[in-house]
Amino acid sequence: MKKLLFAMLAVMCVTTAVSAASLYTVTINDTNIQAVQDAAIEIMTGKNFSIEEITPYKAVFTKGFGDGFWTVSRLCYVNLAFVERDGNVKVMVSETEKIGAIIRQRSINHLVPLIQQIKSAVDGTPLSQVQNEAVDQLPGSGNEREKALGLVLDDQMGPNGIKIMSVDPGSLAKDSGILALDILSEINGRETTSMTPSAVKTYLANKMAAKSSIMIIVTRGAEKKLFTIDPGE
Repeated sequence: MKKLLFAMLAVMCVTTAVSAASLYTVTINDTNIQAVQDAAIEIMTGKNFSIEEITPYKAVFTKGFGDGFWTVSRLCYVNLAFVERDGNVKVMVSETEKIGAIIRQRSINHLVPLIQQIKSAVDGTPLSQVQNEAVDQLPGSGNEREKALGLVLDDQMGPNGIKIMSVDPGSLAKDSGILALDILSEINGRETTSMTPSAVKTYLANKMAAKSSIMIIVTRGAEKKLFTIDPGE
């Protein structure tokens, strides 16, 4: 009976893995590997993962499942690889599991909330805006992903507008030339100082959802710069 249960579980796991993501890549902005590792350790151990290995370039966490009698014993290894570049850290997350003598790749879908928490804890990106960058987006691949606006805004309104805390790599804002620490002064002719920070974020989100053009004026030092972002392109 035990062997039969093991065989059934193995078949189910392999079937699930075919349709599930096996790699999650995310860029954490304006930070270093040490800060990302510290956040990962706190969040992963808080979910009862154990530290298997920590090096300057990776972190490995483990967690066991099953009692070996009623359910098959599984030992899962979560691998986080780090690449630091231009003041940002790219994190690549994968997972393998060992079932008896079998070692195989495992879906990382159940880890997505933890990865989102790590990025949010380090660079302040809202959880809902954290996306997997490990997608084949070549034209015709069927996996093309619409670009996000990519602006992370301050929670406070300044005298000249709302500060842009960071700009996500590969986003529409990044492509347009908007920079972190720019002050968002106007949106579609409306001064942001006449709005609350929450209203600014909601307005931008609604425009993105409607694929409407957004004219943005930022204050950069003593200059004002105009950018037009078209989510529909």
